[in-house]
Amino acid sequence: VKLADYRLTETEMQQTTTPLLIADPEGEQFWPGQSQQLFDGIPGPKDLLAFTAAEGADLHCQPKANGLASQRFFDGFARYLAASAGTPTP
Repeated sequence: VKLADYRLTETEMQQTTTPLLIADPEGEQFWPGQSQQLFDGIPGPKDLLAFTAAEGADLHCQPKANGLASQRFFDGFARYLAASAGTPTP
């Protein structure tokens, strides 16, 4: 399957109810704007995580800011896990 053939349909997005963390790096060179489209199309719990050039975290997969990206993803996982367990987070 070629990557160009892969598409997430509106129906599939509407059926997605699992919590999602969606990275949205400034200067995304492969799929610009698609992070926001996915965020807007998913009905379930979600967070759009912005990464900026000022943070050194721009471009696809935030290649110059692995530590920052990891921290934001793990913070998001902690929030979702705590919410599913009914435990408050700091």
